[in-house]
Amino acid sequence: MMKRKIFMVANGVDVNKGGITSVMLSRTHLFHGEIYDPTIVTLDDLTNYREIEDQLKEDGRLEKQSSITNIYEFYRNKFSNGEINESIQKQYEENNVLEEDGFHYQKEEDFARYFKNGRYVKYKKWDDEGRLVLVDYFSEMRVRVTREEYHPDGYLLKKITYHPANNHMTQVHYYTPEGFCYMSRWFNPKTEKQMRVVLFKPDKQDVKVFSSNLEFHSYFLDELCTNEQLKPIVICDGPGTAKRVQEMNEEVAYRIFTLHSNHLEAPHTLGSEVKSAHKPILENTPEGTHIVVLTNRQKLDIETQFSERKWHLNVISNAVSSELHEVKRKDNLAVVVSRYSDEKRLDLIIQAFKKTLEDVPDAKLHFYGDGSEKPELLKLIKKLKLSRAVKLYNYTNEAEKHLGSALFTVLTSTAEGQSLALLEAMSQKTPAITFDINYIVKEVADGKCGVVVKDGDVDALANEMTEAFYEPERMKALGEAGYEIAKQEYSQAKQYERWQTLFEKIITE
Repeated sequence: MMKRKIFMVANGVDVNKGGITSVMLSRTHLFHGEIYDPTIVTLDDLTNYREIEDQLKEDGRLEKQSSITNIYEFYRNKFSNGEINESIQKQYEENNVLEEDGFHYQKEEDFARYFKNGRYVKYKKWDDEGRLVLVDYFSEMRVRVTREEYHPDGYLLKKITYHPANNHMTQVHYYTPEGFCYMSRWFNPKTEKQMRVVLFKPDKQDVKVFSSNLEFHSYFLDELCTNEQLKPIVICDGPGTAKRVQEMNEEVAYRIFTLHSNHLEAPHTLGSEVKSAHKPILENTPEGTHIVVLTNRQKLDIETQFSERKWHLNVISNAVSSELHEVKRKDNLAVVVSRYSDEKRLDLIIQAFKKTLEDVPDAKLHFYGDGSEKPELLKLIKKLKLSRAVKLYNYTNEAEKHLGSALFTVLTSTAEGQSLALLEAMSQKTPAITFDINYIVKEVADGKCGVVVKDGDVDALANEMTEAFYEPERMKALGEAGYEIAKQEYSQAKQYERWQTLFEKIITE
């Protein structure tokens, strides 16, 4: 039986990413079987997608038979015979060495600066395994002129040219292992905005020119889908990719658009302005389009606010496994798994925890995540003298394990689409204390398996955390209730049924 491809499209994925990335990776396990063949499609120009794919499979996050298709790799492979040109290999080997005849160098950890007769001429950087990553070349004015970036397999991957006045990119050229330039991107050196994309074919003299990434990405998605014998299904997962999927030829694929987060600006409630990232879906998607949201509450709000639109709104939750991790639960520990960003308001948890410690001095609070706010959060922890009780750890691929070790978790986001972290906590019998915000897991919001406090009320949050530490058995009872709800309502089997029903519907329409 021929399998139907499911292409899940986002700008990019990486090893240490949660959120939408985790959802897409989880779906590769959910969809893989006798009927469907899931693939993640990315539109960025990361150079190490083979390593990312291998690591995600090793971690068990990406299904073993699934893959990642990147737009740049797609065309690099299409226009290549797969063999590295000898001269290209020689160039790489010559550049990969530290010592070069005629040069002096200054070596620092994983990079080196090179001087020729006193003039600074180039800079090299290597990865942790000693493989050359890039070489920068400099003019007599000590201004970077070009950059060469190398593939881990040992060939020139792309070359970037810079404007001498401001060091902004003017062109980026992409190469096959044989050294053929298959693509060029032009940039305005003043605004740094991309001007065009030029696609070259080794067997044709005429070129394909695109005036924007939007045009180029849609062209690629059309080609990707046209190559399939069975009409594939395209799921638009990243909000930034919606226009790309909308501009596709509707004949080459069945298209589904998803909303992973709250679609409204502050105060994130019915009647608020639609977020700019979601406008392409909610304001430009034609009638008859299938849109997937995570909760019934969000579906009702969208139907109310856009009552004139004739979409097909479908509710399909995130899915979690009910497999319990064998970890010891600590009655004095709270764990938060989150991106370190402004909208998560983790500083409010830390401020509230400061108050809780006055009554529960042996309490501990551990965060797991990554993001731009980490330095500020560390400063706050130091300022409040909480370094012994509050820890900030890096992103983890074992969120459920860490959540399972805690008495409870905490959610203080300004807005959520549902909160995968809450579902992961429920799957490990860990209840949540959360601000009262839109679209979080219904059963948590209703108090069946968690505690809800007034949005933004730090004192109320501190009081509830204190009470939780005082009453561990009450929290464990809430955790048990959440676990049963997760098994019944948010199981992988139940969500697969919903996806399968949707797939069958759009195929037979």
